[in-house]
Amino acid sequence: MAAGYIDDFHCHSWHQIVFPLRGLLQSNIGDKRSIVPHNGMLYIPAHTIHKSIAVTNTTFLAIYLNPEKYVQYAQQPKSCQVTPFIKALILMLFETNTHKQPQANITHLLTVLRDQIDVATSYEIPLLIPADKRLLSIFSQLKAQPYLSFTLKEWATKVGASERTLSRLCAREFSQSFARWRQNIRLVLSLQLLDSQKTIQEVAVELGYASDSAFVQAFKKLFNQTPKKYRTDNLQ
Repeated sequence: MAAGYIDDFHCHSWHQIVFPLRGLLQSNIGDKRSIVPHNGMLYIPAHTIHKSIAVTNTTFLAIYLNPEKYVQYAQQPKSCQVTPFIKALILMLFETNTHKQPQANITHLLTVLRDQIDVATSYEIPLLIPADKRLLSIFSQLKAQPYLSFTLKEWATKVGASERTLSRLCAREFSQSFARWRQNIRLVLSLQLLDSQKTIQEVAVELGYASDSAFVQAFKKLFNQTPKKYRTDNLQ
């Protein structure tokens, strides 16, 4: 999916597992919206209305599970971290011709996957993409140039709004300040940069941080791990 592509509201008769291999997806399910990075996954129960937006250029796998066969899965959607074991299970199911496998084998795999999803750590990454066109303009510029350091006043002038209006919009759409939203954009975008050969310092500079220590501190506060630990885990 190209960056900005919208797969508008729809539903499936089967359960769906969405597993990004590259990039970032934003998923809207009811009044809940979440970011699914390439080291996360989203489980969507059958008949659940949802919408997906590609935050960046994104490649993902989708696995569909018949709710009337094999194993009963939860009725609530879940966004969670993908452990190396869950990743191996998903890839095994994706590459397996289920029609040529004994039903017992498929049932065992699906049971293990269900149990792993049930106990997996929920992935609550802050929402990035706004509905308001003024905030959306700012988001588009920050996504392309995350190092931009305009003040709230300067951004307000650029998009034809007051500082108070932008602050109110951020509070309404994201329940956070403008500064926190802007920082979260940088931090979520850093997940892709950390997959490259760039050093932590180079990533920090590209995102507009004054130092790599400032980037590490902000990253750890949001993701509960350092960029180095994230990078190490993602190579497994």
